[in-house]
Amino acid sequence: MLVWLTPAGSRPWVGSTNDNNIWSLIFGYNGLGRLLGGHGGGGGPGGGTPPSGGIGGTTTLQTAGSTTQTMADGAGMMPGGMGGGPGGGHGPGGTGFGGQTGIFRIFNNDFGPNIAWLLVLALAGGGLMLWILRKTPRTNRGRAAVIFWMLWLLIHIVIFSMTSGVIHPYYVVVMAPAVAALVGISLPFLWGAYTRRKPYAWLLPLLVGVTAVIAVMILGYAGTMTWLMWIVGLLGLTGMIGLLVNLYAPRRWLQNLAIITAIAACTLAPTVYTLATVNVAHTGSIPTAGPSSTAMRGSNNETSQANSQLVQYLLQHQNGATWLVAVASANESAAIQLTSGQPVMAVGGFNGSDTPLTLEQFKQLVKVGKVKYYAIGSHGRGGGGPGGGNNEIAAWVKQTGTVVNYGGSDVTLYELSRE
Repeated sequence: MLVWLTPAGSRPWVGSTNDNNIWSLIFGYNGLGRLLGGHGGGGGPGGGTPPSGGIGGTTTLQTAGSTTQTMADGAGMMPGGMGGGPGGGHGPGGTGFGGQTGIFRIFNNDFGPNIAWLLVLALAGGGLMLWILRKTPRTNRGRAAVIFWMLWLLIHIVIFSMTSGVIHPYYVVVMAPAVAALVGISLPFLWGAYTRRKPYAWLLPLLVGVTAVIAVMILGYAGTMTWLMWIVGLLGLTGMIGLLVNLYAPRRWLQNLAIITAIAACTLAPTVYTLATVNVAHTGSIPTAGPSSTAMRGSNNETSQANSQLVQYLLQHQNGATWLVAVASANESAAIQLTSGQPVMAVGGFNGSDTPLTLEQFKQLVKVGKVKYYAIGSHGRGGGGPGGGNNEIAAWVKQTGTVVNYGGSDVTLYELSRE
């Protein structure tokens, strides 16, 4: 509301919109645009390719699964890396960056390694808790907590399963608190039902088996840990059978062995994936979980360092300019700004489609010495979003700017005259 009530001339441009309207961002790009794909009634571009004039090319993304995807590149600023814009949706029923929409999307090779390991256990355990607590008073805190976490989890599952617009697998991290809470709350009740031989005591061994199967499936996506697949599969089978046999022929040693193997089957794979993820330095804008050979290979996460020759030249020749350099989008400016520690102008905002400046306004910034350089990647026109001032600015830069030899070739650097 504060942004809406503030005059446009007294606040920054509302990013990812074409009309500088906060409601377009809320209900368009970040609302219906996410669910339905395309523009969703406003906001930035929704296609899977970079906006017109952005730094083009493609980078192959390979997550912890076996399939590959392509996205807008931007190799100019970060060699082999990403720029332009994070491709959007592909219309209703499209795939975005998370695979085909549908009820099982959350278990696919894109989302699965990030959240699905204990998801069925959390859902089944939460459902059991609701049934056990169904007759408790409405004010019962335990039931309220379970309802809260179940709603948290189910709402996100539905949204992520339906989203045809811009989506990235790491978004599912928002589900982690709910999964952890439901597993932690329900396990004592599952164990109590099992040891007391309740009618639903079979649910615990069943969930052990299902959780192990999911772990084997996720490990299979990566294809790099066959040994771990066999271990988890054998542990899961041993734990499930042991728990089932112990139901009808109780033995202390058998129960202890079964529960140890069951715990190992459910936790070994996600633990290994967690350690593999933590062990690798993740950079870039699209983090993924898993071993470096799968989660990081070919993604922009390993190419987020700015061109050192470019940055060094710009720092040596800034000469008091407010902005070290101007580029088309924030995806291109980020690495330069992080490396140099100096302000970098993203003319087209986050994905290059914003139009906060007209050509005349940009010329004025050049005239007063606030902008001295403009960088364009080797694959694109550098204009950012479709139409409007961004393309005009890029065209003017190419027409009037002087190409500078900074020692590299993947970026064309223009020096802009104040006259």
